[in-house]
Amino acid sequence: LEKKMNETRYLKLEKLGDGTYATIFKDKNLLTNETVALKEIHLDLEEGAPSTAIREISLMKELRLPNIVKLYDVIHTEKILTLVFEYVNLDFKKYMDS
Repeated sequence: LEKKMNETRYLKLEKLGDGTYATIFKDKNLLTNETVALKEIHLDLEEGAPSTAIREISLMKELRLPNIVKLYDVIHTEKILTLVFEYVNLDFKKYMDS
């Protein structure tokens, strides 16, 4: 079910990166034609969503400032928690290192 829902709403364009708990993708919202960033957090079936993810969602919902990436949506399925963000074409680490 989770794959079907995301396949109908979003088209994966490329993998941007991954870490211990999540993978980030550049996607296209097929309903709005907007480019978005999807952060897929893989859930432990016994523990559920990590507390760090819950904190991130809470903070991002409150922060509505022009210089902060917007959180558009949260999609929760049995195995994956997906955060849908505004897409910004910038590598922040490279920017800070320059």
